[in-house]
Amino acid sequence: MRLPVRLPVCLPVTVTVLCVAAGGCGSAPTAQPAETPVYVLNLQNSERGRAEQRPANLVLSEFSTMSGVTWRTWGPTRATGAGRLSGTWCLPECADAPYAATVTLSSVIPVKGKGYFSRYAVTADVPVRHRPEADLSGVLPTP
Repeated sequence: MRLPVRLPVCLPVTVTVLCVAAGGCGSAPTAQPAETPVYVLNLQNSERGRAEQRPANLVLSEFSTMSGVTWRTWGPTRATGAGRLSGTWCLPECADAPYAATVTLSSVIPVKGKGYFSRYAVTADVPVRHRPEADLSGVLPTP
């Protein structure tokens, strides 16, 4: 059981000492600002795109897609995942056998209270004949 405590308020020194010992009078603890959620606009099966976090399949551009992505990191400034890369530049052989790849999303920009990744870079062991056309870095769409 807790008993009420009465403090003498007639002595300013007593009140000051009590306030300092208690961590300050009237001061509220400073809260950390809430982190802005970070998304990628994914055009997978959607013409307008969807705001997604950690999508398993991600359209990077009109020429390249990542599938089966396992995200190692996600936000607040960068995301990295491993999956399989395919695209129009490697057809027909990569349709059934996409290339193992790592994708990094970066350059977060704010849009309507959310952050969106706006750039991508892919590291993949692409055959030499496809490297000139391979779409391994670029700009992601944003809303």
